[in-house]
Amino acid sequence: MNQIEACTESLVSAIQESLEYQKFCRIRDEVKKNPELHAKISAFRRHVYEVQNSREPLDMYGEMERITRDYEAFRREPLVEEFLESELWVCRMIQNITLQVTRAVDLDTEEVTAGIEL
Repeated sequence: MNQIEACTESLVSAIQESLEYQKFCRIRDEVKKNPELHAKISAFRRHVYEVQNSREPLDMYGEMERITRDYEAFRREPLVEEFLESELWVCRMIQNITLQVTRAVDLDTEEVTAGIEL
């Protein structure tokens, strides 16, 4: 096994052992005990994903306002809010790792990505 693979395995283990990920797993398992709630959370997550990744031009602010309004009561359920918050912390942790790696590794893509909206 080379150094990159070994470090990757160590990083994955560190993520899995982190308090954030452990909390997410505990809450996820609790949510799965209630299939109806699990389905509602999955539908909400799918809806947000579809809006954020739509190829159609959207009024993103308006769409997020609508989602906030449509799911306001649902988000007040403590287990729902706890699940979504813990998921967000894990996602931010992974985003931060990715950001650090991509900033440190120069692939010389400025000319390729010039003019592309990301």
